[in-house]
Amino acid sequence: MPSLLIVEDEPVLAQNLVKAFAGQGFDVEVAGRIADARKLAATRLPDVALLDFRLPDGSGLDLLAALVREDPELPVIMMTGYGSVADAVRAMQQGARDYVQKPLDLSELRLKVEQALRSRRERREISYYRGRGAAPGDILGESTTTQRLRTLVARIAQMTPGAGAPAPTVLLLGETGSGKGHTARLLHASGGRRSGPFIEVNCTALPENLVEAELFGHEKGAFTDAKAAHAGLFETADGGTIFLDEIGHVTAPLQSKFLNVIEEKVVRRIGATAGRRVDVQVIAATSRDLEAAVRLGEFREDLFQRLSVAVIRIPPLREREGDAVVLARAFLADTCRRYGQPPRTLSPAAVETIARYPWPGNVREVANTMERVVLFSDENPLPAEDLALPSTVPPEGAIRVSPSGEVLIDFPDGGLSLEAVERALLVRALEKAGGNQSAAARLLGISRDTLRYRMEKYGLVE
Repeated sequence: MPSLLIVEDEPVLAQNLVKAFAGQGFDVEVAGRIADARKLAATRLPDVALLDFRLPDGSGLDLLAALVREDPELPVIMMTGYGSVADAVRAMQQGARDYVQKPLDLSELRLKVEQALRSRRERREISYYRGRGAAPGDILGESTTTQRLRTLVARIAQMTPGAGAPAPTVLLLGETGSGKGHTARLLHASGGRRSGPFIEVNCTALPENLVEAELFGHEKGAFTDAKAAHAGLFETADGGTIFLDEIGHVTAPLQSKFLNVIEEKVVRRIGATAGRRVDVQVIAATSRDLEAAVRLGEFREDLFQRLSVAVIRIPPLREREGDAVVLARAFLADTCRRYGQPPRTLSPAAVETIARYPWPGNVREVANTMERVVLFSDENPLPAEDLALPSTVPPEGAIRVSPSGEVLIDFPDGGLSLEAVERALLVRALEKAGGNQSAAARLLGISRDTLRYRMEKYGLVE
């Protein structure tokens, strides 16, 4: 769900804006003063901001400058009842994307916000993911399991079809944080499509009201506010690769459209009378058991078969003996370089701790741990205690739920770490929900944002 920050000191107008954009699927936060807006932005920067020009505690231009410093790509639209050419020039010079005068035309404002959001998303998905896909590092690790994985990835990447033949679809299976995204980028960068775009789509993050338009595009006038034609992400990926992450959670209508694109290699924009042929390799990934989803009638069997031309299972880190230490050293060196820190090493005790810990968050948890230790520890070699890893991971069956819904915890002799219990609850809720974060949040009685925060805290985000 895209986020929108509205900074407006007139309560009636502010509430009207909140109502208008919340109804369009935005996660809206509102502030009436610069100080309040700064507090909100410090917690989470929005995807788009609407700023009043004159506020009780200062000029909206001051807040504009602060927001743009934090995120140079943040689209900011200024609003004022005292408009002038000079005001517009000053706002644009300081980084505003657009400028509107009061009284506001809501349909015009909604169009400007949607255009700003679309432009921001396209810049991220095209330039950022194309850059990431250009030269990803190899799959790190020395275990036999990892060596087999590298061999399989290299074999599939080198299977370049002849002229006019479609590229094979690839399905990546694995737990959250195991490296499915990295593997997808490596497949693209090592194959015959490396010079084309690499477009990554998080299927769980697409706003429902924009899914079709974002993926398949639309023609001018296809729906309200469609003032210009827009190419979808499948068209943008033409000649390259589209990576459909967490495809196991898409709706039935979208599954049907994916199947059609994969089979026919044709996309039809909303409002178009004819389709457009695209030359795209599809790589899909999921942490969900798709065969079980097919049996339950929650995932189309024909789509599953089309996706399963080449299946790669990414093993969890607990099945890659010795690799956690290799990864930790590599992430430690990389993090020190990124933050301009002198090189660090791991103490023997830290190496032993890393090798013994089961890493439920997989590769992502190792990366987050190394980044955290560089940020908060000055010791070299790094001691084991600075890793801040839970000393005890709840054994299977330690956390149970009674028929009445009461949570029951069996304490082992050595006790339990509170963080270990929280991490285990997150992992098990995600497993129960088949990787669907919204469903997992409901199981835990928390918001999806709170779930995401805790997943990031424990390295459970892919």
